[in-house]
Amino acid sequence: MREPDFDQSADMRLLELQRGALGLPARERYSWESQSGDESPPVELPEEPARGSMLAVEAAAHPSEGVIPGAVVTLTLSVANEGSEGAEDVVAGVPLPGATAYRPGTFVWNGRPTYDDLAEAFFTSGLTVGAIRAGERATFTWKVGVRLGTKPLVIAPFVRARSSAIVGARPVTISRKASSQAFGDEVARAGSALPDVKPVVTAGVSVADLPIYELDPEEQLVYEATDYALSSAASKTPPQEPVVHVHSEAVAEVRSEPEPVAEVRSEPEPVAEAVEPQPPELPAPPPREAIVLAGRFDRATLAFFERVVQRPEGTSLLQHCIFAGALACTVDADGNDVVSLRRHVDAQSQLLHRIVLHEKLGKREPLANYAGELLAHAQRLAPRPVAETPSAKDALALVTELSEPTLAVLNRIAEERDRWDFVKARQLTLALQAQTVAGTDPRIRERLEAALRLYAQASVTALQKLFVRFRVDRTTALLFVSEPPLDAAANALIAALRAALT
Repeated sequence: MREPDFDQSADMRLLELQRGALGLPARERYSWESQSGDESPPVELPEEPARGSMLAVEAAAHPSEGVIPGAVVTLTLSVANEGSEGAEDVVAGVPLPGATAYRPGTFVWNGRPTYDDLAEAFFTSGLTVGAIRAGERATFTWKVGVRLGTKPLVIAPFVRARSSAIVGARPVTISRKASSQAFGDEVARAGSALPDVKPVVTAGVSVADLPIYELDPEEQLVYEATDYALSSAASKTPPQEPVVHVHSEAVAEVRSEPEPVAEVRSEPEPVAEAVEPQPPELPAPPPREAIVLAGRFDRATLAFFERVVQRPEGTSLLQHCIFAGALACTVDADGNDVVSLRRHVDAQSQLLHRIVLHEKLGKREPLANYAGELLAHAQRLAPRPVAETPSAKDALALVTELSEPTLAVLNRIAEERDRWDFVKARQLTLALQAQTVAGTDPRIRERLEAALRLYAQASVTALQKLFVRFRVDRTTALLFVSEPPLDAAANALIAALRAALT
């Protein structure tokens, strides 16, 4: 019986040497024989990780089964970049099923309420998300009301991106509850799925005010649970640092032997030979780039709005519009008004104060006369390396970082200059509202950031109501009504600003 392991056979190696001494060619080997031991083993090249962007799309619904006409379903779509490079020109959308009705004011993009015109694009041709960097994601949440019908509801998301792989995007099926209830009860429940129109008297004019829906505590828990479940798709395991292996037996031998110091120094260190070479240091990552704008809010401005906002009779929508202009961030980190945002906000503030003067004179003119014009060129804003904003002396240094949803609003306003009106002007000012302050105690800054978020959400709700009322009454009388939720948010923000300036 021949030995199959020829690499360990001395006879076979001797035979090869003799054939070589006689000048004979190497013996042809059969497929079942091993190669000679003097040949170099194959070099294993390190596997290079795949590069590129990969978008993982997931959709969820709550409740996802047993719905009846009149039920409200919360839907969530997550687009996570699980690749190693950023995804460009991302477009996402979800067509609304025919047996559902969108709940106005419930469209949320990355945790922030947005305008219903963006929701309209999301439900039709798709919403332009822009770029999604590696390891990040975009999340959309909205609510629909279920109408009459017997077929299940199918939520089929779609995502497009340039040079990116798309995975997931599976439709979500929402089943209906089998029931033998009377047709009249079905119609009554179906009516609750649509927005109720309630008559409201505004400055002597009865208008139809569409309600804006907020998340109740139970729905908020459902949204947070869904958002947490979908966030796992974008989680990435951090790279592990190379482990340095040291022969423990050699180390123990050196420590245990009581040899003289001179002899130990003269002998080579066994530990140093066992240490693997360290990998070369990677270059530092490039600084993060974003569009960051700054503003200023001093004590005199605070004193003025304290008198305006904290009046017993309440604050009008017009005064809130002026307050929003004072909270807008319009210059870059160096204080330069490169795209004329500061110039535009100042011009809008003058128009708003002119409405106050005309109201005192008894003049109520069409609201379109006070829209002004779009002086800013927000589409020219470009990302820059993010640097710390310096604090201001005797004032608060307001700071905001324009997110993808905000940039989408600004770009859309800039592209539709022919549709500029009073409501668009308020949208632009609200998109520039400060998100934080620089150079402030962390506890005070946290309280101020929460107050700014609350006031921004209340302002979006009030602005959507104003847009609905504007279809009936187009005069400045619309601006002299009060919104108690907006007043409460303004009072909380004034208290936070006072604490930060103290």
